[in-house]
Amino acid sequence: MSTAEAAEASTAAARDKYRSFLHDEAEKIQWRHGRPPTYDTVNQLFEEGRTKEWPKGSLEGTVQNAIKSWEMELTHKTRLQDFKSINPDKFKLIVN
Repeated sequence: MSTAEAAEASTAAARDKYRSFLHDEAEKIQWRHGRPPTYDTVNQLFEEGRTKEWPKGSLEGTVQNAIKSWEMELTHKTRLQDFKSINPDKFKLIVN
């Protein structure tokens, strides 16, 4: 990844208001597609379609952002040690 691409990805990531771990140490993280994802279009569609806007700092808003951060990490990070929304040593996902 070139310096310009890294700067662009880092700037785009810093603007994401729903995924708190997207921009933390992005250059040290091993990304599935070589750089952090950009969620600008997804965020715009989400904001246009949502029926409720949670107050900043509310439990509902915190849960919403935690789920979005977890989904982003699960989809785009390739190493478990890069995850910050879960403790990889203790996390278990069981499906039926």
